[in-house]
Amino acid sequence: MDKKTYYINVGTGEVLEDKEALNYEFEISATEEELDKLRELFEETDNSSQGSYSTSWLPWKVYYHNEANQEYDYYLTEVYRALHQLGSPQTKQHIESMNVLENGI
Repeated sequence: MDKKTYYINVGTGEVLEDKEALNYEFEISATEEELDKLRELFEETDNSSQGSYSTSWLPWKVYYHNEANQEYDYYLTEVYRALHQLGSPQTKQHIESMNVLENGI
C-alpha cells in the first residue's frame, strides 16, 4: 500500500490531508491501514476522556488513583507512540522532546 502524508491535531483528534486546512501539530506518512489504527486510538482516547471527566471535579480523588484517568493516559501515550512511528523527522524529534513515551519508544 502507498503511504500518504497527513497532518494531525492531537487536541481535536483530527487527521487532515491538506496542511493549509487547519492548524496541525504533527506530520505523518501512513497507509490507510495505519491511519485506521490511529483513528481507533483517537476514538479510544476520546471515550476514556469522557469516563475520566465524571470524577475530575472531585477534590479528594487523586488523579493517578482513578482507573479512568489511567486508561486515558494509556491511550494518549499510544497515540503519541503511533505518531512517533509514522512521523516525519521533525515529528519524531518533537515527540521525543516532550518525554511522553513511557517505557521507551
